[in-house]
Amino acid sequence: MRSHQKSGWFPLASLLLVMVLGQQAGAQESGVRLSQSVEGRAAAGVATEDAQLDQADLDEHQALVVSGSRMEATAQRSFAAHAPGRLLSIFDAHSVISRDDDDDGFYHRLKVVFDADTSEEEVWVYARLYLSLEGGPWNHYYTTDLFPIAGDASDDEYEVVTRLLDGYPTGYYDVLIELYDADFDLLEVNYGPYEDSDLAVLPLEDSYRDEYHHGGGGAVGLFTLLLGLLALFRGYPGCRDRAGIWRLRE
Repeated sequence: MRSHQKSGWFPLASLLLVMVLGQQAGAQESGVRLSQSVEGRAAAGVATEDAQLDQADLDEHQALVVSGSRMEATAQRSFAAHAPGRLLSIFDAHSVISRDDDDDGFYHRLKVVFDADTSEEEVWVYARLYLSLEGGPWNHYYTTDLFPIAGDASDDEYEVVTRLLDGYPTGYYDVLIELYDADFDLLEVNYGPYEDSDLAVLPLEDSYRDEYHHGGGGAVGLFTLLLGLLALFRGYPGCRDRAGIWRLRE
């Protein structure tokens, strides 16, 4: 009789183990970051609709680095050089977040807008954009095409709209903009949360986490699973005594 009861428990225990391990495996990071971006002059109205982002190239980067010193990385980049006779700067920048599909207060679409100026009539530049999760190291996520800036014109703002697809855990992110002189391939400007609070503490997550079926979180899902299996056990032979109390028979 004892061996029969044990064999009855084994399939249910195995099912529980497989389902729990499967859920944990699905929650692990994929090891890469995926996103899509579109860019252009802000005055031209860069597309932000999903259909147009769908046509953008897929940007793939190594997994998000969350441990280490952000200050060290910033210090390394603060050594910006300047070509003789010209000076580049960022006059202003701001960010816009959108698309919170599960209504948890974290968004998967990010727009970064910045106004770059120069001491010359026209200089070709490009920008590299970074994200930092809650004070962690800077992680590069996009490099723009080359584009011209002219003097201190106010109508040449440039914007990058990005959809975070995978590899970006739910949390608060800061943005860093590096501006390069394209003619000399020199880093000229670092502009981030220390220069502008509009680039700081942005509630973001990737679109995979922003889907409706993830709104309850892993712990809730596991709790629901255990409740369901508990209900099965309650009706399983050998799990209740004659008084109906749920227990293992000795």
